[in-house]
Amino acid sequence: MIKSKLTLWIKKWLCKNVVYYSNAPYKFALNGEQKFTLVPTPVVSDESKNTALIQIVGRIHYSEQSENYPIGNKKELVNLIKINNSTVNNEPNTHNVYIIKALEQDQSKVTHWRFTGVPKAWLNLPETLLLSQTLKTEQVISSSVFAAMFVTQHQQSVFSALTSPLVNSAERFAAMFGIPCKHVINISDPAQYAQTLIKGLQAQPKQQLAAFFTLPSGLFTKAQLKKSAIIFSVFFGAYVALTSGYLMYKTQSLQSELAQNKGAVNQALTTLEQFQTSSDTLKTLQSFTQSQQISSSLFFVLHPLFLSAELSNIRFEEGRYVLRGTADKATNALQIIINNPRVNNAKFDYPSRKERRGESFVISFTLTTLQDQSMPIAPNTTREAK
Repeated sequence: MIKSKLTLWIKKWLCKNVVYYSNAPYKFALNGEQKFTLVPTPVVSDESKNTALIQIVGRIHYSEQSENYPIGNKKELVNLIKINNSTVNNEPNTHNVYIIKALEQDQSKVTHWRFTGVPKAWLNLPETLLLSQTLKTEQVISSSVFAAMFVTQHQQSVFSALTSPLVNSAERFAAMFGIPCKHVINISDPAQYAQTLIKGLQAQPKQQLAAFFTLPSGLFTKAQLKKSAIIFSVFFGAYVALTSGYLMYKTQSLQSELAQNKGAVNQALTTLEQFQTSSDTLKTLQSFTQSQQISSSLFFVLHPLFLSAELSNIRFEEGRYVLRGTADKATNALQIIINNPRVNNAKFDYPSRKERRGESFVISFTLTTLQDQSMPIAPNTTREAK
């Protein structure tokens, strides 16, 4: 819905600011289907009150010519064109426009338009230029709406001609300029013609519009210029004052907000510093405890024996733990110790002996404590794979 409203607003703006002139003025309007059409406009004696922003000029009011120049430097080419235009006999109410369509190393292509007897407007656009913007390669427009003519575009240049006894078909027109013609677009309805002109205007490169700008002569009197200068000065002064006031208000607001946030920022920095200190302490403690045991590994070996044996002595001699005690079966006690993954090389140091309370034993073994580190050492997967 927003897109449709925007499209309608653009169409109304075009109807208000774009006109068409071919022996008589026409304005763009929207029909019942919200499509463009052209309707006659009453002639206004005071042109300064009705100067159009964009005026599309009919083919009968200008001459059109495409030329090649053996000049590759754009600045030199512009100077040459200005000299050629100044030597032409400039009649009243005429002006020249040109567009450099393509520049190569040693060759330039320029299209010229010379307008004659057209009403005042800020931008005077030739209709053939706009019509050519809607064409593809090897297409020709044959129009009979206001003035019978043919239009095409070839190698970035516009070619057109009014219908005459010699040029009375699109094929002859194309042959006259040596341009291929494979498809002819016939336009005979004013509504279709208006739609095509607007489509060409929308497709026209915006950077080229400056070439068609003309300051309407006599548009402003000295009194009007003075009044406009005063109005502009007032508006400019008001703009400067409002902008300065807004900037001062914004500066004060930001300074006040900065003062309010200063305490919070300081507290955040203090918290960050405390966190950094705590983090360093934690890393130090982790580094220290990484190689420490979480408890005595011997406890994990002795704990299963408490249920089936009675220990009388525990010693550590020559790198081995030595256990003395009694059990119902000494071999069961040895098997419990051997089954513990922490134990290596467990054995009886002396043969077991039967006593009144069971069998006495002396068992010795060594311990491996890798699994009891605070951060266990990862196993050597390569070695295990072997």
